[in-house]
Amino acid sequence: MTSSPFERAKQSILEEFEKLRSQIEPTEKEKSSISASHTKMRTMLENSTEVKTVDTFLTGSYARDTMIRPLKDVDFLVQVNSGHHQNDTPMQLLNKISRILRSAYPLTPISVTPPCITVKLSYCHLEVVPAIGFTDNEELFKIPTENGLGWQQTYPKIPTKWMTEENKQAGGLFKPTVKMLKRWRDVHKVPLRSFHLEMLVRMAFNAYKIKDYTDGAWAFFAKTDNLFELNKTQPFISEPNRKNVFVDQYLYVNLISLAIVKRFIKAHFAYAQKAFDYMQKGQIGLAKQVWAKIFGSGFYTSATLPPPFSSLSIQSPLTPPPTVFPSLLSGLLKRRIDGRDV
Repeated sequence: MTSSPFERAKQSILEEFEKLRSQIEPTEKEKSSISASHTKMRTMLENSTEVKTVDTFLTGSYARDTMIRPLKDVDFLVQVNSGHHQNDTPMQLLNKISRILRSAYPLTPISVTPPCITVKLSYCHLEVVPAIGFTDNEELFKIPTENGLGWQQTYPKIPTKWMTEENKQAGGLFKPTVKMLKRWRDVHKVPLRSFHLEMLVRMAFNAYKIKDYTDGAWAFFAKTDNLFELNKTQPFISEPNRKNVFVDQYLYVNLISLAIVKRFIKAHFAYAQKAFDYMQKGQIGLAKQVWAKIFGSGFYTSATLPPPFSSLSIQSPLTPPPTVFPSLLSGLLKRRIDGRDV
């Protein structure tokens, strides 16, 4: 059966998405290095007489399998015995753990930067966070505040669990889409925190029927643009299991960062729609060029470039063109963007 120009274009573009995914995936060597460092630190802490540990585990983007290359910060939580350390202040506990780590890594730069100790290894930074658990809730921990003067509550294991479930429900598309959108964020230096971005992608996947990476990328920009239109001045993404604490609070207290994020989202929503328009027409080269404008030069090789991008009538990210909901996506994606999807 002969495929349509759109189907041929989409297949070719999905191959480029897959190449991008493989480029940004942490290598087996990097994963082995992180595992070895975790094991070494855990052994040093378990053998210490200064700190009494209950458990240690990796958390954050690395544990959720959404970290991309180049590796940045890998979160490592150290649960200590609450009875043994009941009289320690957060800074005292941070300093005790840092002394142990300095003895294990005498030539490695190590600094106490609440709420963690930062160990600057050659391939990444390990952020070691002391934590105290609660006997009545195994998911809940308290960790130092960012000024080191007190404690704050956190649920580090819950995001890992829901991320795994989301990826399963999405047929394995969710985590790779998150990774590629982190690449988008890093390429354009968009001031979005990793967990915030992951939550936005989750909301997009819950709002639309996602069949492949192009759908996932478009849905992220479409849904996020809609959410920002509906929530102009107040944060709207709650921390898991925490009342009146918001994942996106940091953005709404910095109006410059908020404006930058909104403008990039709106501009790249328009780019994604333009890419689908080219795909529908079977214009593979132009569609790839627009996707590359979103994801950066690593999206596909220069050998496959069509005529210079400057020939396209698309404006810079900070001066977004008007957006029009594409008729093609109206059929592909089953739910409309409206206030009910918040």
